[in-house]
Amino acid sequence: MLGLLLLAAGLAWDYLLVAGLGGCLLALVVVELVAVIAARPVSVDRDIEPRVVVRQSPCEGRLLVRGRRRRGLVRLDVADRVHGALVPVVLPDHVDPDQPGARVVYPIPTPRRGLVDVGPVQVRLAGLTGMAARSTESGTVDQVRVLPRRVPVSGMMAGHRRALTGADEANELGGTDIVGLHEYAMGDDLRRLHWATSARTGTLMVREDAEPSQAHVCVLLDDRASAYLGDDGLFEEAVEIAAALCRSGVEDGIPVRLHTVSDRREVRVPGSVSRRPLQEHQDLDWLLAEIDLTSSLSRIELHSRDLDVAVAVTGPGADLRELGLALGEAPTRVLAVVDPSPLVGAHQEAGLLVLRGATSVSLAMTWDAAVHR
Repeated sequence: MLGLLLLAAGLAWDYLLVAGLGGCLLALVVVELVAVIAARPVSVDRDIEPRVVVRQSPCEGRLLVRGRRRRGLVRLDVADRVHGALVPVVLPDHVDPDQPGARVVYPIPTPRRGLVDVGPVQVRLAGLTGMAARSTESGTVDQVRVLPRRVPVSGMMAGHRRALTGADEANELGGTDIVGLHEYAMGDDLRRLHWATSARTGTLMVREDAEPSQAHVCVLLDDRASAYLGDDGLFEEAVEIAAALCRSGVEDGIPVRLHTVSDRREVRVPGSVSRRPLQEHQDLDWLLAEIDLTSSLSRIELHSRDLDVAVAVTGPGADLRELGLALGEAPTRVLAVVDPSPLVGAHQEAGLLVLRGATSVSLAMTWDAAVHR
């Protein structure tokens, strides 16, 4: 447009220098436009490694760019679309003529949990001055599952087992409850073979036992946006501490339930002292990767009579009294609050143990201190 205006003004007012400058600009635009249109097509192939990653851990895209010229009037820009935002890919300055294309490794950001859409790749061919360009999209949309970070906690709080009828007798006799069976694997205790099922199926089956006196645990994750005052980062920290508590219980063979306050998500792990169920680990991690905030104000109330330890994980905007009522009549009730305010630590409030921490890590440290005191 500027070249056209300069050319018209120069001719109208008889300024040859201005007209010549406008003509040069128009010629440059035409040359770049022809170069971009006639440029050799560029294709890309992209792979991602790994496809399942912990939040803020390395994830890489591996790109193979074919059809790129070493020199010319056209500049090639490549960017990958990650969760709707373009991530620039820096291409090498030199291309090995013996290779079928340019190979590039670039980082894929993983600041948030969830299923992250990666792709398609945007390929942009532009003239050297950028006055002519065309963009195309190539490749498919792949997904990366981002799991919550693994925050270590030293163990679960001791809970008084409220045994059902007859369970006191079983505890005195030192019995165990069968919560499941699995096929024998190397390392399983042969004393736990379930002979009746093994004889019936022709396959060695091993009991998964739970101690009757073992506390039943529920982790209640507050997924209401109002509890976190609009701060998504606080919710990320809350998910991580909830995941840490569930993971600790599963590793110890404790029966664990995970609920969201909105009652949209639930997972139960029966518990087993005979082995560490790896599948339950994955179920918990994958569920926690997909939980997001909701605007719903509804809440769940835990009415289970066999619940011994109930922990609610929430943010600074939650009504703690309301959550305390939601935990029901469990003998051990804990509120874990992700709160960036200076008030941190543990204190008793209305019959509840309230733990506060600015991050999942500091809250885990407060939890450990409460467990061992």
